[in-house]
Amino acid sequence: MEGTNHVSPDQEQPPEDLVATLRGKLQNMSPLPSECCIYRVPARLRHENKKAYTPNVVSIGPLHRGGDGLQAMEEHKMLYLQSFLDRTNVSLENYVEFMKGREQKVRNHYAETLERIESNRFVEMILLDAAFVIELLLRNHSKDGGQENDRIFNRPWKVVDIRNDMMLLENQLPFFIFEDIFALAKLKVSLDNINERFCLSSEKISLIKLTFEFFRFKAYLTGLADILRRVQSSKVKHFIDFFRKCHVPRELPPRGEIQTLAIPSVTELHETGVKFEVGSAKSLFDIQFCRGTLVIPQLRIRKSTESFFLNLLAFEQCHLLDCYINDYVFIIDRLVDTTRAVQLLARRKVIESKLSDNKEVVTSINNLVRGSILRRKHFYFNDLCDSLNDYYSNPWNTWMATLVHIHFSSPLTIFAVLVAAAIFILTLLQTICSCGVQFK
Repeated sequence: MEGTNHVSPDQEQPPEDLVATLRGKLQNMSPLPSECCIYRVPARLRHENKKAYTPNVVSIGPLHRGGDGLQAMEEHKMLYLQSFLDRTNVSLENYVEFMKGREQKVRNHYAETLERIESNRFVEMILLDAAFVIELLLRNHSKDGGQENDRIFNRPWKVVDIRNDMMLLENQLPFFIFEDIFALAKLKVSLDNINERFCLSSEKISLIKLTFEFFRFKAYLTGLADILRRVQSSKVKHFIDFFRKCHVPRELPPRGEIQTLAIPSVTELHETGVKFEVGSAKSLFDIQFCRGTLVIPQLRIRKSTESFFLNLLAFEQCHLLDCYINDYVFIIDRLVDTTRAVQLLARRKVIESKLSDNKEVVTSINNLVRGSILRRKHFYFNDLCDSLNDYYSNPWNTWMATLVHIHFSSPLTIFAVLVAAAIFILTLLQTICSCGVQFK
């Protein structure tokens, strides 16, 4: 037929040529670097909420370099680089040479090869971004950022936007480059939050403290001493990894099979008499159920909360097998399904919201589960789910809760029941006494 390209067997590539072609391709392949830890968010996650993974004002690293709306901060990065150089006794030439020696190691931390970015441009970008981040952390600590030309600390809302952008998986630099530059600069941060001073050595703990201070409230961080113990024993990969290390238990609980997805909600548990208490601030994800009381660490809901959790989920799914935060999100989604549930938890200070209303809180929480993946046979909160279902399915708990809610829901009804009980007891005693007199 005219227009049809027909290839005869004689025109096909001989098998030995195909083998040689494939062997050449295999020989040219490079193994995936073990340092890889910064990824593009998978398309199925990005499709649900693109804004949650995309920076608004500043790009950090190569993945969003040159993005729309991010160019304005490039000039300010230069100003921060100059301020950082002024803090140290290290020349720009030394920093460039220093970064050149670490270029390939930095590249290895990204899942993409980044071959499109030539060496000098890559080194300039990493040095500029790393100095910008360190200078930002230093100014936040010492509160000396009020320079006339500082368009960040002179405009507090800009700090908020930048902090949010620095908490995105695709907007990361490997943490080791901050540590290495910090050590090269021989900076040690004072503990009085007033001045930085030069010293002969640098401590990793100082950089961790700066990171803690900058992200403390947005990343739900508490207990600096405990965090220092956690991160000293393990290498921090980047800021997202730091947040996760701060929250996930050092010894993860055993995983088991979750028997059913039908976990009772907060409203249903309340109807069976479950009490709710705000848990310890040391661990955001440590939910406990014991003797009819569900203890949940306080969850502060902000506009940035959804993005924070979604980026943690994306990192877990791209890099880890232990998806502890993923399982926590599944539990919270099942517990908080209505505005009534939000109201009950807010009353007990378990939820603290800055959103416009409780409906928006429910929507924000329920949006998180879109990024989660449930592995039924490897679930960290299976014991909690079993305990909640057992308590909810016990008819005695429902009967007692109904009795309390109906007859003991207010001081007036309690008083009425007590009066009725007293009258009944007095009447019974009078009857007994009358019967005793007649018997005599």
